[in-house]
Amino acid sequence: MGSDKSEKTKIGEILNNIRPQLLLSDLSHAVSLERLGPKLIERIHWRATTDDPKIALTFDDGPHITSTPRILDTLNRTKVPATFFLVGKHLEKHPGIAREMVGTGHEIGNHTYSHSLLYVSTKNRIRDEIRRTDTLLRNIDGAEPKFFRPPAGFFTKQVLDIAEHMGYTTVVGDVYPRDPHLPGKEKIVTRVLRRTVPGSIIILHDGGNAQRVDRSQTLEALSEIIPKLRHEGYEFHTLSALLSS
Repeated sequence: MGSDKSEKTKIGEILNNIRPQLLLSDLSHAVSLERLGPKLIERIHWRATTDDPKIALTFDDGPHITSTPRILDTLNRTKVPATFFLVGKHLEKHPGIAREMVGTGHEIGNHTYSHSLLYVSTKNRIRDEIRRTDTLLRNIDGAEPKFFRPPAGFFTKQVLDIAEHMGYTTVVGDVYPRDPHLPGKEKIVTRVLRRTVPGSIIILHDGGNAQRVDRSQTLEALSEIIPKLRHEGYEFHTLSALLSS
């Protein structure tokens, strides 16, 4: 009888530790829609067309008051340029972090004002989301925003048409380890290393839109991803440099 209770307790603990979001994250990574993208639509940059070992690191959902400066420290220390897709409502609160990005050689792009899912938005809402963040980006000295990334990578023809009309090139990417779902540092590193090819655009996150943002796993993974990809011969570039090469 006691043994049965013990087994039930262990099973209960295991079930409690299974996070549905993490299971969905693993499934999403396995299906990997971002890697199917180039076969579905050519209007978006999923990765650069090159045989040279050049890649781009990109970060979404910042700036964040604590995690973004830590990620910037790692990038600047290792002399890796990156492209940050910023959310306008966060940029309003932390313009100084964006100025540091640009001042230290990184690039900033448009990730809408409120991180709304644009594929269910009206034309006016889509324009407003992009325009409000565009204005904020252009107030950062030295910034020349060229690239737009739709929240969650979801888009419609209408979203692409409006972004292009406003002067933006839409970028998604082809390597996304689902780091916001906290799958663990090892999974993040392994997923990036396994799927990176010449021209890859790697999607990571320095910020977030939930009340609590934890990017510790991304930061820890980054400290391994950079040297390991360099050891494989890859060079890191901003999106502008990668897509113009």
